[in-house]
Amino acid sequence: MNGRGALDMPTRIFISVAEDSADVHAAALIRKAAERLPGCRFYGLTGPRMRAAGAETIADLTAHAAMLAGTASVIGRALRAQATVEQSWREQPPDLVVLLDSPELHLRFAKRARKMGLPVLYYIAPQTWASRAGRNERIARDVDRLACILPFEQEYFRERGILADYVGHPLFESLKLASPNAATVERLRAGEGPLIAVLPGSRRHVVDQMLPIQLDVLRRMRQSTGPLRAAVSCVSEDRAAQIRERLGAADFDAELVVADNASLLSECDLALVASGTATLEVAFYRKPMVVLYDAGTVMSGLYRLIGRRILTTPHLSLVNILAGRRVVPEFMPRVPDRSAVARLAAKLLEDESWRRLMVSQIDEVVMPLESTSASARVCEIIADLLGERRDAPQPTDTEAQASVTGIS
Repeated sequence: MNGRGALDMPTRIFISVAEDSADVHAAALIRKAAERLPGCRFYGLTGPRMRAAGAETIADLTAHAAMLAGTASVIGRALRAQATVEQSWREQPPDLVVLLDSPELHLRFAKRARKMGLPVLYYIAPQTWASRAGRNERIARDVDRLACILPFEQEYFRERGILADYVGHPLFESLKLASPNAATVERLRAGEGPLIAVLPGSRRHVVDQMLPIQLDVLRRMRQSTGPLRAAVSCVSEDRAAQIRERLGAADFDAELVVADNASLLSECDLALVASGTATLEVAFYRKPMVVLYDAGTVMSGLYRLIGRRILTTPHLSLVNILAGRRVVPEFMPRVPDRSAVARLAAKLLEDESWRRLMVSQIDEVVMPLESTSASARVCEIIADLLGERRDAPQPTDTEAQASVTGIS
């Protein structure tokens, strides 16, 4: 607690996630808080990992997480949960509201929390530096502290009047704890030719969209490069049947690696990775990669019409955004020519000097991120906010009644 000592009374912290990845990071935060803030009790919209770490749940939105066109269904479920959340806040106001990612939902929560006089910590800042900069006004108005996970975000948000702190990327906390499985490694080393890791994403509809494209790229690569080995990453057993069905339709064999990217990425020679945080996971292992994301004809058409005017970054993959230049090839938001992707990937396999250059540039991106401890830093911010709340004047009876009834 940065020299403050343990909290002197039990503290209720409402915490909310709407996606599987946020569940991972929130669970790490809850575990770290058990060490550093032992008086805190977490409850809210939780995923399975958060519950395993000790959080109580009001509802679970992570099983329905989505991207792009799938977001609407998640928001619908989330808004139905919102009434339950607000009722719980009225009945027993939490000492702090912690919101992770998912700005479509959580900026709504932040606005309501502000009206009820509840302090808000937003962890994993909305990427308004890339698009929808108008949200910065809402963040400045409704969020007390913003915890950023990318190095350049702190300055960006502070220049816009938002009290933001760079805490580090929570992904690297879990990656540093993972180690390859000897049996999986032995299996992956069998066979002839370089090993291509395929990371099709974790969400069901993204896997359906991306895995057939990645497998087709592999098929085209094999026609020009000779023997290749392929292994597909599967985030959990829940996705295994879906991926096996797709692999069964392919005209070549590929290993399925379930919940063991440490083994897969430590052994692979090249990764075909769907865009997202997974690109940083591949970068952690210093592996060459080709990044792909195909949003479909409709969404790609919308991007061509208005996306280029909304997006303010020249790059779309995280590695290139952090590097500030094109370090890894990216094919987004459409993959219209799979043969072109296959030719480029094959060249990357063959061109050792290009591979060394890419790995060196990836190393420059990743090294500063590896030294951070996001959960510990967020715990410090939580302690600060709780201390500020205890030191603040207590509301009068009239003000308290207004908060309970929702009057603002």
